[in-house]
Amino acid sequence: MKHFRLTLLAVLCAFIVCACSATPAGKDPKSSEGSAESSAETTISSLKESPDTPEYSELTPETTPAETEPPKPLTDEEAMTGFTNYLYFKIKNLQKILDEDRVPCTWGIASSNKNEIMIMFKSNTGALLRYHINRKSGKAYVTQYSVISNSFFRTKETVNIRSYINRKPTPTPFAIKPSQGTPAAKKAVKPKIKVSNAVSKESIISGKKHPYRIPKVSISTRNTDAANRKMKSELSKYPLKGDGAKQITYSYHVTSKLVSILVRISDADPKTSDSFKVYNIAISSGKIVNDGTAVKLAGKTNRKFYAMVKATYKKYTGGSSVPAAEVKKIRKANLKRYSYKYVEPYIGRGGHLCFVGSVKVYGGSGTANVLFDAVSKKSI
Repeated sequence: MKHFRLTLLAVLCAFIVCACSATPAGKDPKSSEGSAESSAETTISSLKESPDTPEYSELTPETTPAETEPPKPLTDEEAMTGFTNYLYFKIKNLQKILDEDRVPCTWGIASSNKNEIMIMFKSNTGALLRYHINRKSGKAYVTQYSVISNSFFRTKETVNIRSYINRKPTPTPFAIKPSQGTPAAKKAVKPKIKVSNAVSKESIISGKKHPYRIPKVSISTRNTDAANRKMKSELSKYPLKGDGAKQITYSYHVTSKLVSILVRISDADPKTSDSFKVYNIAISSGKIVNDGTAVKLAGKTNRKFYAMVKATYKKYTGGSSVPAAEVKKIRKANLKRYSYKYVEPYIGRGGHLCFVGSVKVYGGSGTANVLFDAVSKKSI
């Protein structure tokens, strides 16, 4: 009986242990496995989406801003273009002044080297300013002439000429003319040129009045002060009255590249030949140029011009009714006097290339100044 009870107790304990380790009621074993897998996936997903998880991207090399090349130094033409545009912005009625004023504004390059371009500007009021332009940066400072101190002083005005090269004022001196299929092209402003009297008086020769005129030139886009000073200085040496009083007159011709002035100096004695002075002024610079440059601006080489002079002298007889033997001597002598030492070229009537020749003439031991047309090969 005792053995039976012990056996029954052991069986009861084993049943209780099995019941405790069994799956709870209402729970499906497969459902538990699915729940576990779902929980694991959720955990992995949350790890992937966590903001703390570092993100990896494809590495790219560091980029740096493109290095810009320094601007090229300004050319003289660019400086003039920028300065002209600047004037139209600065002086609102500049075009009206150039069109109507009897004493227009003038400007031009006074000097130029590898570091600086200096443009001289003269206003219609007489103020004289120099713009010192740095060729590399385009920045300019300004100096102004003082009559009191007879020197230039620096003003507060500064400007960057480079920034005005492509700026178009209204009205613009460079009219934009559109064309089909090609970019609009710049048309350079045509300079206004005027030749007038710097001195207008009357000389007294043998009790009679005679004209005494000294010329001056103005070119709207260039400074011509140096040329005008030279002409006035040289011609003012001839007296108005008394012994040696002279009559001074002049004529001139303007081409697309040159202002050519012929000055005649004469007195009351008809036996005395007139003398001449020639002033050739380049429109591009406003300065008096030498004979060789004048010939080049007239479209000829020195060699071609000398050939024209020789051809002219071969037809020159030295006067009227000159004996053939004397004509031969005169021509032989003059054919040795064709260089610029004896010849001054100028532009005459009709735009012809002419010259003042110091030549041998009939009836005299010396030479005389004679005007020749190198195109028609005749004396004038």
